[in-house]
Amino acid sequence: MSRSAWCAILMIAIAGSAHAQNGREYFTSPDTALDAVHAPQQQAFLVLRDSTSSISAAGAKLMSDMSPSSSLAWMQARARGVGSACARTEAPLANARAVTQQGDWPLQSQQKAQSDLLTQMTSFAGELTDCQQRWKTLAADTSQVSFRENAPYQMKVLQDKVDMFNRTAGIYLRYISVKLPPRGISSS
Repeated sequence: MSRSAWCAILMIAIAGSAHAQNGREYFTSPDTALDAVHAPQQQAFLVLRDSTSSISAAGAKLMSDMSPSSSLAWMQARARGVGSACARTEAPLANARAVTQQGDWPLQSQQKAQSDLLTQMTSFAGELTDCQQRWKTLAADTSQVSFRENAPYQMKVLQDKVDMFNRTAGIYLRYISVKLPPRGISSS
């Protein structure tokens, strides 16, 4: 074999083993006291991030596939999906809130981020309740024209609130030095 072929094989082997390990560092057992302290926050916020992502995904599915040819039954089912995603987010939010309340952070910046997040969590919990009712009402709408006029606005308002909540949560996690794995990396 030529020298360039050996080099190519060696490069592929090195790149393959490095690529295979990419992401694993996020799912190792806590091996320090600091990691052990942050493990509950990381797990709670990982589940919460997935839940808020499901709201965005349900809304995106509704909005991307809604067309003049979409049936009313189809649109109503998608609206119920958005409401269901909001309902499924309530428990992860409550869990993340409990974990956040338990945090006892020494720095003033950490305490402020914690306070801001707890305030935002209270507001977002109310939004999730409103979301369920709002999308249940939209799903019961029998006018396709009315649905097509209201759904995009309601979804934009909801998405803005989800984004604002996620930003506040991200700031808190940065201040307490908790990193979530990138989206799409499975922990199993």
